[in-house]
Amino acid sequence: MSKKNYQDFDGYLNDNKLTLDISVVAANYNNAPFLEDFFESWKKSTALPKELIFIDDGSIDDSLEIANNYKAELPCLIIIALDKNIGFGNALNEGIDLATGKYIFRIDPDDEVHKDRLQIQYDLLESDQNIDIIGSNAIAFNSVTGKDVNKTNFPLTHKKILSAYRKGEHGVLHGTVMGRSSYFKKHKYVQSNVPAEDYDIFARMIKDGAIFKNLPEVLLRYRIHLNSASNVLPISTIQKTYALRDKIFSTQTSSLHINLYFLHIKFYRKFLFSNNGFKRLFFLLLAATLRPDKVVKKFFSR
Repeated sequence: MSKKNYQDFDGYLNDNKLTLDISVVAANYNNAPFLEDFFESWKKSTALPKELIFIDDGSIDDSLEIANNYKAELPCLIIIALDKNIGFGNALNEGIDLATGKYIFRIDPDDEVHKDRLQIQYDLLESDQNIDIIGSNAIAFNSVTGKDVNKTNFPLTHKKILSAYRKGEHGVLHGTVMGRSSYFKKHKYVQSNVPAEDYDIFARMIKDGAIFKNLPEVLLRYRIHLNSASNVLPISTIQKTYALRDKIFSTQTSSLHINLYFLHIKFYRKFLFSNNGFKRLFFLLLAATLRPDKVVKKFFSR
């Protein structure tokens, strides 16, 4: 990595690619089967981050060997090998503590970054000092078949994103986010809130006055596989999310509301992953019956 003084960092060329004042933070645990796709997507990126901080959280597979193979090709790559597994939230905090970039960029190592994402989000944050956290839409794809199964439809404006968090819902997708480092260093991840850590950290940021925005473009492909958080969503995660909502925004959420929302998500995900046309329609109708507002929002609204 260059020894350039980054105090007045304004970008520099590295292997004919512009390097931007961004620290990418990715926490890894046993994602060896997906890491080549992850690092190859960074090689295709039109710009590079100042730091690609890869925290290996005590993996027992070949993750570290694969990551080390890319150090020569990705000079921005910083590998932090933890001696033992300390948990996803704690591992992310290790990376955030180390980060020196103006912005922190979140992505998980089983996902693939869009080649223009770094530049697009950086340019927006640089040009609009009123925006603190920027996300985007994404496409989920099946890890086995490679087939796209869903395109997200997140709210675009701060007002609608704030409304989502106040409702106990997600206003941004965790893996699409880039934001000002000051907010990530002030509002750390809380390990005990995993797997609802993303709702928690962004709800606290927006409550603290951070201005959010989502881009309509798809800037991430995220993998759905057996162990991914996107595929495994027990009711305890929904309960934890709403408990955090009630704590952060001083609200009260009924058990009925929580159970109906859980069933809505369960049936909607069955709709996404079913290959049978009749079953897909059946599960979509069930999901719409439980939360018609959410289904309309997923397909039509911004």
